[in-house]
Amino acid sequence: MASFSIDGEVEQRYMIQRHIGSGAYGVVWCALDRLTGRQVALKKVFDAFRNHEDAQRTYREIMLLETLKTNERVVHLLNVIQANNNSDLYLVFELAETDLCVVLQKRILQDIHRKYIIYQIVLVVAQLHAMQIIHRDLKPANVFINADCSIKLGDFGLARSFLDENDTNGELLHLTEYIATRWYRSPEVLVKSPIYTTAMDMWAVGCVIAELFLGEPVFCGRSTRDQLILIISSLGEPSSADVDSLGSPDSWAMMDSLPEEIHSAPLRELLSSLDANVVDLVSKLIVFNPKKRLTALETLQHPYLAEFVTPDDISLLTKLPAITLPLPDEKRCSVDEYKENVYERIRRNYHHKEQLQCL
Repeated sequence: MASFSIDGEVEQRYMIQRHIGSGAYGVVWCALDRLTGRQVALKKVFDAFRNHEDAQRTYREIMLLETLKTNERVVHLLNVIQANNNSDLYLVFELAETDLCVVLQKRILQDIHRKYIIYQIVLVVAQLHAMQIIHRDLKPANVFINADCSIKLGDFGLARSFLDENDTNGELLHLTEYIATRWYRSPEVLVKSPIYTTAMDMWAVGCVIAELFLGEPVFCGRSTRDQLILIISSLGEPSSADVDSLGSPDSWAMMDSLPEEIHSAPLRELLSSLDANVVDLVSKLIVFNPKKRLTALETLQHPYLAEFVTPDDISLLTKLPAITLPLPDEKRCSVDEYKENVYERIRRNYHHKEQLQCL
């Protein structure tokens, strides 16, 4: 049974200051690290190895964040602590001032702030894709932001590496079970395609960019079906080739279940009051056919971002190494394998008990 209580050894180092959020996955607090004197985000993951899916998610998040620890635009994982019950897990992250979802609600951003935020989001996504990582849960709540408008991308619980862009395990069929909001899901995710590419991230990037200017999500569907209706209302009826591009055996059945007449509310009309470059960029990202969307690299090269993008931003992408996890994403491992691998990383890289002696 999930418990909000904290193990004594954890509380000995981390003094809880306030509750940040909680859900089925666990609970997050703002805490003071007594050893360093800095505030951190302390996340207690309930039953982190409950089943194969949860065990793999836990393993991936820790391993990917360790690999990305030198990336200044990814939230840094500071500590991992095994709970006394041998079931829960504590993850300690650097604490950001707020997230983009909260900032959008305050409606305080100016156009130059929006452009800088978009540049950083696209750059970090391009870096992930160059390293063969798909985030798979891009949304404003997962973009943490500080007062200087610098951003950190967080929540890698659904991220995964890829050797190619085919999900041979059919993993995407289960992906939507873990997602709290469908508003940033691409058409191929909505129809549960067993094949996905980095294009699913680029759809979400387009949705976030549009929201930065509109002040609200561009597609607020109440169900998967409603979400598809809103998308088609905005983009128009997809061609047969576009439906086939989703790569799902269920895509035609789902499309046929939609109303014959769908009210038209073109995306370009929704964005008509914005700068022409913004409209052009969003219109090339929010595209039904995943093969026709801009890539992250192509987005960096779009005229709208020219003010911030440097030659080094582009050239360094070719020098980033592809991620290879010790337990490959292409292989299904047992719960015990994921669990023992995580515990071995804790023993090797995190020395919580030894550090307590310094207090």
